Formats: sequence, C-alpha cells, structure tokens
Amino acid sequence: MWHRRIMRVAGAILGVLIIATPAAAEDYRYALGGGAGLVSMSGGKFFSFPGKAAFEAALAHRLSSRWQLVLDYSVYTLANDENKLSVDTSGSFQNNSPLDFAATRLGIRLDRKLSEPDRLFNLTAGLGGGLLIWKGIDPDSNTTYVVRGDQDQPTDFSATELFLGGSLGILVRPSPRVSLHFVGQADRLTGAGAEFEPEISDIRDKLLLTASARVYFHFGQADRTEWASDKAWSTASERPELPRQARRDSDGDGIDDTLDSCLSTPRGADVDASGCPVDSDRDGVQDGLDDCPSTPTPARNRVDIHGCPVDSDYDGLPDYADSCAFGLVGAQVDERGCPIDSDNDGVPEGLDDCPYTLPGVEVDKHGCIDLTMLSKPMVLNIDYAPGSFEVDPHNRKRIERLGGLLNFVPDIKIDINGYTDDIGTDAANRALSEKRANRVKGILQSLGIDADRMKAYGRGETNFVASNQTAEGRARNRRIEIVFYK
Repeated sequence: MWHRRIMRVAGAILGVLIIATPAAAEDYRYALGGGAGLVSMSGGKFFSFPGKAAFEAALAHRLSSRWQLVLDYSVYTLANDENKLSVDTSGSFQNNSPLDFAATRLGIRLDRKLSEPDRLFNLTAGLGGGLLIWKGIDPDSNTTYVVRGDQDQPTDFSATELFLGGSLGILVRPSPRVSLHFVGQADRLTGAGAEFEPEISDIRDKLLLTASARVYFHFGQADRTEWASDKAWSTASERPELPRQARRDSDGDGIDDTLDSCLSTPRGADVDASGCPVDSDRDGVQDGLDDCPSTPTPARNRVDIHGCPVDSDYDGLPDYADSCAFGLVGAQVDERGCPIDSDNDGVPEGLDDCPYTLPGVEVDKHGCIDLTMLSKPMVLNIDYAPGSFEVDPHNRKRIERLGGLLNFVPDIKIDINGYTDDIGTDAANRALSEKRANRVKGILQSLGIDADRMKAYGRGETNFVASNQTAEGRARNRRIEIVFYK
C-alpha cells in the first residue's frame, strides 16, 4: 500500500508543476538525461527476439529555440526465443538456438520541436545515426558464436556496425530545469562493419525498435538564439493579407484574374490567351520552364524536372534510346548503351583497371587478379565420408579456382596441412590426414601446378578449432588448411 501512496503524491506534485509553472521561463544550453525503455529487433527471417529493457543516458546541446543535438548511450541484451516448435537451420544456427544479442548503442541525433518552443507539451522529430557494438553470445558457455566471414573464413559473430535512424517523441516541460521526453526510435543496421557470409547476412535482424522515457535536467543558462528557419516559421502566420482588389494577376502570367482560366500557373511558364500553360512537346513541363522544348515522342514519359530526357547511367544515351539504361556509371558502352567488357571478367571497360585479364581468372572489383585470398590460410571444411579422403564437389570447385589463380602467380608456394578429429588412433588419423592432404595436392597437380611448389603434411588429431564432443565440432576439425608463402 505504501508504494501506491508514494505514486499518488508524486503524481500530485507533477500535476502542480505542470499547472503552476511556465514551460520555458528560461533557456539552458545543456541537458543531462537518463531513463529506460523497451527495445526489440525485427526484419530478419530466422531469429525471434522478444522485447527487453534498455538503460539509457543522454547529453543534449541546445542549438536554438527549436533545434537540439542529442548524444545518447544505451545498453541491452536480447535473448532469442528457444521455445519455437518449428526448427529451421542455417549454417551453425537453428532458429531456436540459445543466443543472447548483447549490444551497446552510441548515437547522435538532431531533434526539432514541431510546435511553438515555449509550450508545455511539444512534439519532436529527429534524424541521426551512430554505432551499434554487438555480439551474438552462447549463454550456456558465455562465448561468442563463430560463423563464416565474407572471405569464407571463421569469424566471431560480432560487429561494430553503422546504423541510421529516426525518431518521434512527446516533450513535456513542467519546469525550466526539468523536462520529460517520451521517444519512439527506429534504427536500421546498414551492414557497414559487419563482414559475414551472405547466408548469415540474409537471416539476421536489422531493424531496432525502441520505446523509452527519459528525464532531462537542464543547466548552463544561455541567451535565446533563433535560426532563420525558426523566425520564418514564427512569422509566417503574421503576414498581412493583401486587399483583394490588389491581386489582379495572382500567378504573374500577364493575364488578369478575371480573364485567366488557370489562376495557378507556375511562375515563368508560357501561357495561351486564356492564361493556361503551353506544353508544345507534351512532356509535362511547360514551355518557358522546359530546357528541352523539342523532346522526341518516345521520351515524353522519361524527362527530368527541366523537361530533358533522363540519362540514368550518364553514358550519353537517354533512357528511351538506351538498351541498358541502368548500367554502371563510368562504364564504356556500345551504340546500344550496353557496357563493353572485352576480357569478359565482369568488370566493364572504363571501370576495369586491368582490361586484358586472361579468361577464367577471378578478379576483384577493379577487374584485376584478386590476390587477397592469399593473405591468410585457406580452410577447406570437406564433407568426408568416414575413413575417406575424397573431396566433395563444392570444395573441389574451390580447389579448381585456386589452381587457376596459382597458375598466374608462379612465385607462390603452398603447404597443404590435413587435420582429423579425435576418433580413432593417433597413427591411423595421421595416416588418413596425410592421404587427404595428398589428394588435394594431386588435384592441384592435375590442374598444372608444379609439384615442387607444394608440400603435403598429415597433422592428424592436432590443432583442434572446435570441441570434439559434438558432431558439428568434429566436422570443423576434419579440414584442410592451405598456407601460402614465397
């Protein structure tokens, strides 16, 4: 009962403050705030994160009577719903896997009051962005999950990721030094800073929704300043109404209102005798405002605001005559407007820094041989049958692509290391891993790679990368690692 009495007294005090105190008797430069809210994630196809509490802190800097800059900080941990009946699988995850999404949000937002600044109640809108520092944690072992990266390498399921967001809120100013802000915030994770394989990127949630309440304490008294836009808003309703008899030509087209059949003609447009706009080429942009007054008939529905045919990819051919109207900007094109790619490497000329690449060689986004994969060991998690050393089709294609690259970099040598799980004797596993390493060497040799450039080693049951207590962990330990050197 005592806590109900406290709530009633607090409510009465707040009511007195709201009624008795003007909303903005003084202006203060800064405000320090804190509060809590409810945060949830959505937008993915796989996990399910029910809403959880978030704790927040914020520092606001008043820029003018309507605008303020807000720096905010919040922490929270969301838990995946483990009680789902249906189970989907993606890589090392099931959709009811135990997973904690632990996040720290660092944001910056520009807020604007939408009503008169000194009102007790005000609506706010804001835009901003920031960084979300997060990890996908296995709560049973308190370790970060490991997934495949964008280069097919093992990597932690974590990121420092850029987000963009917007907000709507209700601001209550019961006293000059205290304000309450109730905010709904939506943040979109952009993927910048998160480098995972496409399968992981596709299933994860990217939309953060937060509903929060904050208390701000204002300090640092400052002179009241106004931005030009604020002054325009406040004086717009004070403009004097001109006498009706003075508005003889409302749209300034040279035709008196009493004779004008089109009283809202845009300024600068040519008009006919009845005061209506003339559009000689019928492209929707009136003569006088049309920079291209002789637009061809096929282009009438494809013009810009100036009445000129649109050229979306800036290749010199307008869209209506361009067979590849949305090509890459900067690419050289043929007479149909389609990109030219003489070496068939997927990067058109004009954007290709290496325009004479030989066929079959993988290239980077600049059209040159992609050597980034040689900067770290290549891991092949081969789906071996028990006791077998044959390579599955997926990894054989990867080995063939590697062979194509090695043929063009003859100074690169490789060590092929075979590993097993801990099932079986040490001697048997070492012999099996050596066979598996030599099998990969044989495939590369059949692709034209000199045997003197390759060494194969059977490492057996050593250098485990996962636990051998689970089938998934043993599958990760059964692998081939290829190390590159000169």
